[in-house]
Amino acid sequence: MYFLNGDRIYIKPEEGCSSLECQVKSCLQQLKKINSGKKIFKLNFFVDTKSEESYKNLQKDVTEKVQELISGEIIISFIAQPPLTCKIIVETFYYDYSVWQREFISDEFGSAIIFRREHTEILIGNVQANFSKNCRTNSEKAFSQLDKLFKIYQFPVNSIIRQWNYIENILGFDNGEQRYQEFNNVRSEFYTDAFKETGYPAATGIGMNRGGVIIEFLAVKSDVAKTSPVDNPGQVAAHSYSENVLVGNDCILKTTPKFERARYFELFSKQLIFISGTASILGEKTVGIGDPEEQTKVTIENILRLYSPEILAKLQVQNQLARFGHARVYIKNRSDFAAIKRTCKKYYGDLPVVYIIADICRENLLVEIEGKVILE
Repeated sequence: MYFLNGDRIYIKPEEGCSSLECQVKSCLQQLKKINSGKKIFKLNFFVDTKSEESYKNLQKDVTEKVQELISGEIIISFIAQPPLTCKIIVETFYYDYSVWQREFISDEFGSAIIFRREHTEILIGNVQANFSKNCRTNSEKAFSQLDKLFKIYQFPVNSIIRQWNYIENILGFDNGEQRYQEFNNVRSEFYTDAFKETGYPAATGIGMNRGGVIIEFLAVKSDVAKTSPVDNPGQVAAHSYSENVLVGNDCILKTTPKFERARYFELFSKQLIFISGTASILGEKTVGIGDPEEQTKVTIENILRLYSPEILAKLQVQNQLARFGHARVYIKNRSDFAAIKRTCKKYYGDLPVVYIIADICRENLLVEIEGKVILE
């Protein structure tokens, strides 16, 4: 990661690999070469699996192979979101081990690494709950495990500055209640008033085909770090949405999604803005319904507002060039891929982008984009 004096690399299978087994082998061979020159600490596998059994078997098999390839314990997530052009993509994170010390912790539900440097501690990890078909049950277990990890390292809840929430069948319903809304209710219960003074984390809430609930997190304790929420003046803050855009029965508690549109972070002379999962929403309403090209355009323009000169001036960022560092593009329908990719390239050119299929948090949203902005 950039603030750990490293970054990320996307590994894709070499051409000619057709089966999932062949593609996995190709990615792992490339991973071995990369690890010889960089210190890898985290891997995200975006995978296309056809059943819960094949997902769990792949998770077990690949984890064992990675442990044989890489010395030292690492964080691994298996996210059931099919890539658009292959069956598996590996997002590889590395850091500078000459600058940062690390400690690893793991159990059956999750894992984390704490990085230390001077008076700064950074906690990065994931938790997964995949033992129930009920989203609320899985969400409660995932946040319970998150709480356990934070207590082990003595990190307060409001130290989270970036969070990724992957939710199986995000738009589905359990006993009449939408699964994403149930997740939001559990998240609100977990957060309580912890972020009242600091603003919420930047976050992504996105669907996946299987896997229950996965929460990935980045938390910071530091005497020298600076962080603050970033708003888009063209959008209502997600945590301030009205009842009109929350799904569920009127008689049932419905809490808003607790995240900021973006979050500024500065540490050891490195400055960046975490861009939350962003979609074609103006005010609090979806724009460009049924039009993937228009939705992509509006989404990217929303992102551009999050590091506009006006925003940078408010953040008191001076004489810095802002550049978009990478993007994940989530696409609801495979048939929209060409239009969405074409529009992204108009704005971003050859920026490192990974395109994956996933349900977005509203039925009428066709695309969602997240990433980071580097200021240097």
